[in-house]
Amino acid sequence: MHDAAQNTAGDWKEYSGNPILAPGNRSEWDQWAVMSMTAVKMRESFHLYYEGGATGCGDLRIGHATSRDGLHWTKDPANPVLDKGKPGEWDDEATWDPFVIFEDGIFKMWYGGQSVGGGKLAGYQCGYATSRDGVHFVKHGKISNFAHGEMADMHVVHDRKSGRYFMYYWDRNFKLPQKLRLARSPNETDFDFDRSLSVSIEGEVPGHRYTHVWQEGDKWYMLYGFENKGRTGYATSPNGLHWAAENKNLISTEDAEMLKVAPGRYFLFYCPAGFQDKAGCDIRLAIYNGRLDDLTGQRK
Repeated sequence: MHDAAQNTAGDWKEYSGNPILAPGNRSEWDQWAVMSMTAVKMRESFHLYYEGGATGCGDLRIGHATSRDGLHWTKDPANPVLDKGKPGEWDDEATWDPFVIFEDGIFKMWYGGQSVGGGKLAGYQCGYATSRDGVHFVKHGKISNFAHGEMADMHVVHDRKSGRYFMYYWDRNFKLPQKLRLARSPNETDFDFDRSLSVSIEGEVPGHRYTHVWQEGDKWYMLYGFENKGRTGYATSPNGLHWAAENKNLISTEDAEMLKVAPGRYFLFYCPAGFQDKAGCDIRLAIYNGRLDDLTGQRK
């Protein structure tokens, strides 16, 4: 058995048992790579949703793994739990970028997908699916409709004060620097993408993506990355709209996700720097014991 390394306040420590999730064996659906994960903590278990592919990004689908302690994970024999759509559907090429929250007794998933579209790839869009048990998901269709441009890396916060859902996503329009945007909705599906807001981080260079946003108390927190730069930064906000960089080099990772597992204890799931969207990419874990405010200002 591997034990998590000890750490002092303000330090992340890599879990000694990494990787916690590796690509599948030869001929399995996720043999090429596993990445772009989201974690959910239940009362007595953990759920991890991730994208995986057999040959590359063109055949990604969404898998599921469970754990009793957040350290040792078992892939679901029902994988992939969210497959690509049937021929002619909007996601018949691939599904990816799962983001899941559990509320109202339901696992709520927002995810990306695309269609071959008669031989011509259609733009990356966003769909919504739900599950009662975290394994068997029902798709509720596409909730975006971009005639031009594309989106990826969706992350959703259900804001306690306003009651609205905030969706942060990467505007993948192939114009540099690619932008982070925010769309809001009174429910899980009616996001007003036509009135989405551009999101910038004060003190940081443009072009960030791989975001993960969450709330604790009256404060908003964000992890953000950059394509192929191998670093994850940390930002805070009073309202989810205006952000300031607090630590530009929190940890050398890509596509990081934070999960609070107990008061003063956080797990960070990530892909190793330089491996995102590449063969052999796996999912790893770092552990932090301390206060979020103690992360501010370190290693800028």
